[in-house]
Amino acid sequence: MERWYKIDKKLKNKNYSKKDLLSYLSHSNDAVLYNTLHEIAKEKICDDKDIIEKITKIALGEDPASQKGFIVTSIRIVAIATLKELGITNIFESLDENEKNAVKGAFS
Repeated sequence: MERWYKIDKKLKNKNYSKKDLLSYLSHSNDAVLYNTLHEIAKEKICDDKDIIEKITKIALGEDPASQKGFIVTSIRIVAIATLKELGITNIFESLDENEKNAVKGAFS
């Protein structure tokens, strides 16, 4: 798998394919996961079924990446924020107020 700094550069330069994004969602580096989710949300990449399914699994806690994260927030919360940015709000709506606030601040 590519090194995190090469992936980060590709994301910043928008030099990636949807297949790359799907691959990055399985990366072991928390920053790669966050940056990939953020890029998907920012660019409104919602037309790829496999990407949406992977993000949904992370958001539901069904993927090992769900448990990853930073001190402030988990990748699961970032995945829910990504889905919310893409207009998929069913998981967000099922959260309690504290979790909703965490989701709202995920990309701050």
